[in-house]
Amino acid sequence: MLFRHYYRTWYWSSFVHNFHIFRCPEHLFNLQRQVRQAKLFVAARFADYIIIDCSFSNEYNDNEILLENYYERLQLKIHSCFTSLHRYHSPSFVILCNVYSNKKDKFLRNSPYCHATSLSYLDLFPREQLVYLSPDSPNIMNKYEHNVIYILGGIFQKTKNERLTLEKADNEQIRHQSLPLQQYLKLSSNASAVLSLNQVYNILMTLKHNNNNWFDAFKCIPERCLSR
Repeated sequence: MLFRHYYRTWYWSSFVHNFHIFRCPEHLFNLQRQVRQAKLFVAARFADYIIIDCSFSNEYNDNEILLENYYERLQLKIHSCFTSLHRYHSPSFVILCNVYSNKKDKFLRNSPYCHATSLSYLDLFPREQLVYLSPDSPNIMNKYEHNVIYILGGIFQKTKNERLTLEKADNEQIRHQSLPLQQYLKLSSNASAVLSLNQVYNILMTLKHNNNNWFDAFKCIPERCLSR
């Protein structure tokens, strides 16, 4: 209840902050941006969330990606989730959890499309309400569940350690699932079964709006990744 009250307060303050035409008159002429923000704010108002776990910055230290660059590049991947919001009448609002509280995360904290917090999702939601999506999970996802909150790992390229999301879900005793890629698709030999954040987000939103139509949902995967 306290969490919902907090986000209700944050929703209205953010609405005024982003839509006040006297504060940012140029937004009056950016109709597409206003529509995207309005859809996401409605989802936040009704507690319709998808979580992105941003706790994997240490995995890139040896991969020539500094911490500030991790947040900057992660923001680009997260914002790519919102380029297709016009397809959905009720897209889920994105919460970024486990974001370190310092100046290096400014790229995420200043985003007008999502909310960043240093808190864990376990601090915000009941464990039984969470489902961690991991490509390594042996539990195949059958349908989109409207009463759960899905967690996506904030990983945008291959890391030095594998099975990160599965191990974290097991350690935190969170239910985990993987998408049924092999049941519906035949990936090309050089394609990875690890999808990008925007692809997974759009797959979930298509399932949510099209009554679990996997064939439509997997159209979010580029054809270059499929076997001819």
